[in-house]
Amino acid sequence: MALEPTTSLSSYGRQAWGMENGLPQNTVQALAQTPDGFVWLGTEVGLVRFDGIGFQVFDKNTAPALPGNDVRCLLAAKDGALWIGTSEGLARWKDGVVTAFITKDGLPENGIVSLRPDGGDGLLVETESGWADLSAGRFTSAAPESQVKGSTEFQAPLPDGVRAVANKRTVEITASGGVSIRLTVGKELPGSRIQALFADREGGLWIGTNGGLARWAAGKLQVLPVTDPLAKASVLALMEDREGSIWAGTEADGLHILRDQRFRTFGAREGLSSDQTTTVVEGAGGKLWVGTGGAGLNALPLNAGDMGPAGVLPVHYALLSDVILSLAAAPNGDLWVGTPDGLNRIHGSAVDAFTSADGLPDDFIRSLLVDGDGSLWIGTRRGLTHWLNANTQSAAAKLETFTQANGLGSDLVGAMARDGKGDLWVATLAGLSRLHGGKIENFTTANGLSSNVVTALLARKNGTLIIGTQDHGWNLWGGHQFIKVDVGDEAPNRLGPTSVHAILEDDNGHLWMATDNGIARGECPLYLADTVGEDPRGCLRWIEFGAADGLRSRETATNSHPSAWRSRDGHLWFATPKGLVEVDPAHFPVNAVPPGVALERFSVDDTAEPLHASGFVMLIPAGHVHFEFDYAGLSFVAPQKVRYRYMLEGFDKTWTEAGARRTAYYTNIPAGSYTFFAQAANNDGVWNTEGAALKFELRPHFYQTFWFYALLILTVVGLVVLVQRLRLKRAEREFNAVLGERNRIAREIHDTLAQGYVGISVQLEVLAELLRMSKVDAAQKHLDLTRGYVREGLADARQSIWALRSQDSGETTLPVKLRRIVESAGGGNLEAQFSIFGAYRPLPPGTEQEILRVAQEAIHNVKKHAEARKLSVQLEYGPQQIALDVNDDGQGFVVDQAPPPGHYGLTGMRERAAMIGGALEVISEPGSGTTVRLRFTAKRETKDA
Repeated sequence: MALEPTTSLSSYGRQAWGMENGLPQNTVQALAQTPDGFVWLGTEVGLVRFDGIGFQVFDKNTAPALPGNDVRCLLAAKDGALWIGTSEGLARWKDGVVTAFITKDGLPENGIVSLRPDGGDGLLVETESGWADLSAGRFTSAAPESQVKGSTEFQAPLPDGVRAVANKRTVEITASGGVSIRLTVGKELPGSRIQALFADREGGLWIGTNGGLARWAAGKLQVLPVTDPLAKASVLALMEDREGSIWAGTEADGLHILRDQRFRTFGAREGLSSDQTTTVVEGAGGKLWVGTGGAGLNALPLNAGDMGPAGVLPVHYALLSDVILSLAAAPNGDLWVGTPDGLNRIHGSAVDAFTSADGLPDDFIRSLLVDGDGSLWIGTRRGLTHWLNANTQSAAAKLETFTQANGLGSDLVGAMARDGKGDLWVATLAGLSRLHGGKIENFTTANGLSSNVVTALLARKNGTLIIGTQDHGWNLWGGHQFIKVDVGDEAPNRLGPTSVHAILEDDNGHLWMATDNGIARGECPLYLADTVGEDPRGCLRWIEFGAADGLRSRETATNSHPSAWRSRDGHLWFATPKGLVEVDPAHFPVNAVPPGVALERFSVDDTAEPLHASGFVMLIPAGHVHFEFDYAGLSFVAPQKVRYRYMLEGFDKTWTEAGARRTAYYTNIPAGSYTFFAQAANNDGVWNTEGAALKFELRPHFYQTFWFYALLILTVVGLVVLVQRLRLKRAEREFNAVLGERNRIAREIHDTLAQGYVGISVQLEVLAELLRMSKVDAAQKHLDLTRGYVREGLADARQSIWALRSQDSGETTLPVKLRRIVESAGGGNLEAQFSIFGAYRPLPPGTEQEILRVAQEAIHNVKKHAEARKLSVQLEYGPQQIALDVNDDGQGFVVDQAPPPGHYGLTGMRERAAMIGGALEVISEPGSGTTVRLRFTAKRETKDA
């Protein structure tokens, strides 16, 4: 892209920024654009980065810091770096990192005057003390050839071998054939000193002086009109951005940009009688007739595509009203003018008037159409009138009126159009009417229209018809049916559900529409082809234009016909409340350059993080929750129309359409690796699909890591295994306890009850024999003895039942229980004694129970087998050991001799001693009594143990 060279300097669109718009200083002495799209300004107070919306300043005190604040020159390198010449040294900016060079690095002087490439990968640096060549990181003395040869300060290559060089006073343009043209300040050029020289891509040479801006193009020198802000400004720097716009930095008037102007507007300041234009039509003699909403009719001459001063036809001379509602130009040169008060005809210098008194159904003339035979169709609020002999000056008008009563869809008539097949289409408030072969056929939403309120018509030679509606977009009549196009769809290839007030087409496959949102252009080759298929897919792309594109207003004229016109030269004209808008479709610049996309700021919990080169992965510690991304689309043709979309890969599933919003926020995202993508589209909807990206990794907390979850799983598994093992051990202990109790019961039953029952059985057999022998006295004695055995058996049974009770009938201590057993064992011929030594301390209930059972078994054996006279039981509580001694003076026995079958008393006592970790010792000899000794180590326990 580049500025259209045939456009005059005064016709370019322009915009300016000063301190009141955020520029830190109105002196802009250097300009550059880096490959990422940013525009950089050199000022006396620092380096300024501009993204089209805001300015950001960098100086000695910012991060990154520059060597000096006075930025005199800038140079954008091919590798994306920006070279910055300041009054205190040279700096290189790349990926947010600044590298400074001063005299200790080899510079001849810290004050930098200018920068230029050396033709290779190096850099030529002009300082206040001379030139230096920076190559491979080293400075060497050097000077450009042009500087050595003479006083040339500026040079610019032009196409076809033309070369321009300049000093402070003269520009010399030399062609390849040797022909030179000299332009001198104070003569051809404004001002007294040349300060900037620049050649654009179209071959235009821009010259900045201390007295204004000039351009040499196509062999002509152009200067700005004196009313232009740049006409007297001191221009210090010039630059062409990649979209083709020209930037100018001035000494005291801030920053300026010159853009191709897509639309040219004519209003009161350009000579029209009013800004509020309503209708437009081209008449005979190369005149464009423009109606206004209160200032009458204007005649504008069309002079080879350029407009001269507007001529105004005063209302008070002849027209019925100064409010013009409709216009129509006849082939014979007549101009028909519709007003709220009737109809006028301008024929040469004569103006005729016609009202309802002359046979019109209404004085409010909403639309007019001159037919091919010269007849006139007149649309009013009370019907459609056909003036059959309108092309004659006959006093008797032949009028035929169509109303709802004789078949018209509605009496309120709007736009009209005659198609290529000869049918007349009439827009009404109740749909669309077609006059075909003298008959009227009406179409409504029931026939496929998107709305019954039809506001605009465009008839084409192939018989198709394009229909604009109110609030429901546009429809297409393909010859057989209506196709609803663009209804309810906001996609880029749809116009959307808007009101269409006028429709035009150009020669390049575009439809142009005046809508509620401004002027829109659609690439519609499908609908503008000679043969149109009935395909509802719409146009390829729509672009809507508003104030950012140079229009003075988004409003367009409504309720007047025609409100848009295509002149014979192909230009398009649109009536608006802010003037008449001209469009030249053949020279209509479309911005095909995708905007650069840059991430300007990345903050985590409101703290800005340093930005690095693409591909770098930022590591964010765990615990951060708020993430903010600021991005910019670097298009300067219409920055307000740049649109954005973004996506956080790893979190978002689809793109987020952000519109014009330049910030994205994320909160409480999980730990992981992410890439933030931002894309932008320029003012004409061209997307930069590569966009900008930022990679970062949010570190997890320990409890969010894989190792934590693995450890957690292992811990859970370990706990499950531990619980299972504890359950198995508990079951094993319970089983062993039950088994031990069963063995104990078996031993006690065998050693007590079973033995008692055997004794009783023997006595009963003896008793039976004595009774058989009639020895009553002896039988009585054996009976008494048997009764004693029975009593002893009952006592043993009670003792076994007592042993099963958990707390032994509520007696809670071992000495008490043991004393009772000893006391119950005494009597008859047996003297029993119990003694205790040491301080009593409680033992675990199971331990005391086993000690008691050992003593009980030993005492039982004394009573049953020892035939002893004395029994002594001694319980001693030592510091570490507990000892139990059971002594008798009975008959004793051989210890090593195996017990008789069925006797398990000693075996049971040893098992019980082993269960509590003790040792059982039995000392006995025949005739010397027996001692049973139990020893075991016992730690001190609390009573609740």
